[in-house]
Amino acid sequence: MKKTLLVLAAAAMIVLGFTSCGGDKTYTELLTGQTKGWVLSAATSDPAYVFSSPTTPPSTDVYNDYLEEYEQDDIITFQENGIMTIDPGAKVVEGYGYQSTTVATWNLSSDNSTLNMQLPFFYDESGMMWDQEMESCKIVSLTSKELVIAYSFNDNESPAKGEYTFTLTYVPAK
Repeated sequence: MKKTLLVLAAAAMIVLGFTSCGGDKTYTELLTGQTKGWVLSAATSDPAYVFSSPTTPPSTDVYNDYLEEYEQDDIITFQENGIMTIDPGAKVVEGYGYQSTTVATWNLSSDNSTLNMQLPFFYDESGMMWDQEMESCKIVSLTSKELVIAYSFNDNESPAKGEYTFTLTYVPAK
């Protein structure tokens, strides 16, 4: 009986040792751990979004139907000090999108449910410049291999008037 209890106790200690090795990473460690940054791999809209005119059919696939190639390869890098950089990536078109690296700030809510950051492909109210405002994005999931956030907003501009949620999926840059 004592031998069985001793074997069970030893097995339990081994199991606990393996599960505690390495520990879980914090959201900050996961975000900043991608030293090459994060790049957008998918973007969807719920409900379908009207992008440019009433004759353009609404789309749920923001990534393929709305974003230009020079917007799809923007690289976001988070630093532990609350600074984020947005690098235009390899595809730069003069006069459109980011022309050089841009510095912004980011932070997490105290309960890690919200990532506050600048969204790379959003324009300001004039529609002519990139919106430098920090947006609150719900963290849907975050691992070392994928960041999924949801940004909900009210678009009062024609033709897209309404409430929308864009779900953005980022993967580590290569």
